[in-house]
Amino acid sequence: MGRPIRTIQLDEESRIALVKGFKTSKKAVFRNRCHFILLSDQGYSMEEIASIYSTNRQSVAAWYDRYEATGIDGLYTRKGQGEKPILEVSNSADVERVKRLVEQHAQDLDQVILQLEEETGKSMSKRTLQRFLKKLVSSGNAFEE
Repeated sequence: MGRPIRTIQLDEESRIALVKGFKTSKKAVFRNRCHFILLSDQGYSMEEIASIYSTNRQSVAAWYDRYEATGIDGLYTRKGQGEKPILEVSNSADVERVKRLVEQHAQDLDQVILQLEEETGKSMSKRTLQRFLKKLVSSGNAFEE
């Protein structure tokens, strides 16, 4: 006889919230976590869910614990997780520095990167700078005079 199957039984309101999170969230990891709980409610075991998502039983159990402790909010990734950004749109010094260098070297992002690395001591790829510039334009912070 193995260990008992641990499942989470949902009420209708919780199920609706999880389905909405699963279908509409922009974050794939949050969608997956919502799906873990929904599958559990449907009777899937932790081992089956772990197999579906190519993870381990302990990870699924940890998300069960977080869900049981704090509800759907526990399925979001906590602040402070992951690597910190090299450049931030919310940092006015980063914004001004990049604007100045792009205006000086508008056709040569490699030169902008070299200057940024000299000034900040942080190395970055061209793609990192391109993503920052895209965020800058979409946030309305771009090169308006």
